[in-house]
Amino acid sequence: MLVIAALFAYAVLLGGPVARLLTRARWVTRFPQAALRSWHACALSLLASVVGFLLVVAHDLWEHAMVWLFSADEPLVHDAYGGSWLVADIPRVALAVLFLGAVTLIGLTLRSLLRLRRERNRHLLTADALGKHHRIHDPDVRVLEHTAPAVFCIPGTRNGARIVVTTTALDMLSDTELAAALAHERAHLKYRHHRAFLTADVLTAALGWSGLSRGYAQQVRRLAEMAADDQAAQKHGRRAVASALLEMCAVGPTVTVSGLPAMTGTDPAERIRRLIRATPPQEALAPALSLAVTAVVLALPVALALAPAALLAGTAHSGC
Repeated sequence: MLVIAALFAYAVLLGGPVARLLTRARWVTRFPQAALRSWHACALSLLASVVGFLLVVAHDLWEHAMVWLFSADEPLVHDAYGGSWLVADIPRVALAVLFLGAVTLIGLTLRSLLRLRRERNRHLLTADALGKHHRIHDPDVRVLEHTAPAVFCIPGTRNGARIVVTTTALDMLSDTELAAALAHERAHLKYRHHRAFLTADVLTAALGWSGLSRGYAQQVRRLAEMAADDQAAQKHGRRAVASALLEMCAVGPTVTVSGLPAMTGTDPAERIRRLIRATPPQEALAPALSLAVTAVVLALPVALALAPAALLAGTAHSGC
């Protein structure tokens, strides 16, 4: 009973107070890549806690697995995980929920993958068929005729990825601003941010109905744009990136590309203020601390679920 309560409490803690803390924390805008790692760790750990909770409640399945894994005495494992709460129908319901949840998660993942692939293939076909190079001498960059300014990337293999620039963006941006915008998109490709978007969308759709980590997908997009801004700023300066953003947003609505990272992305006003006002982060402590916290957050639900059986390891052969 204690393990079940601990897993449930941990899931609620991660999806509620911790998620709200991450959303409001000031340090995340200084270290967006570390913050992204923290969001992913919390979301995956939340999923692991829910799965662990259901597996332990399913009981028989979990008991047999623990007895086999740790060579533990079955009656002792039963005592460790069982209790007065164990009513005949509860494990069956937990197993059914676990099965339905797995099917739903797989379905959402496949649907999102197919949608992203369709979008990617459609834009790639358009970029390769109609795109030109103009004054950009880069084999991966395509220039498309369009009345709205846009710079976005199409993820793919090393030779299959593309960066698309509209003619309007090309005309309005200076050489330095254009270079900053292209560097921003290359950062998206380097960090595989489209995969982060996919993971966040799937887990938010799977768990968002409960109110836990509801802002996960939105925050991932926000922080991914800031991380790409920082990469571009390292090469071309923060003001060049801010200026490119300002120029593209000042003319009115920009092109939105479903599922694909774009220069104007989310919260451009916040990003421009951040680039102009903030100084580049120098501290190495926050990213290192984020890595350590990520490891702990991911390991904790597994440790909570396995600890009682691990303490009984080898008891099947000890005569207990």
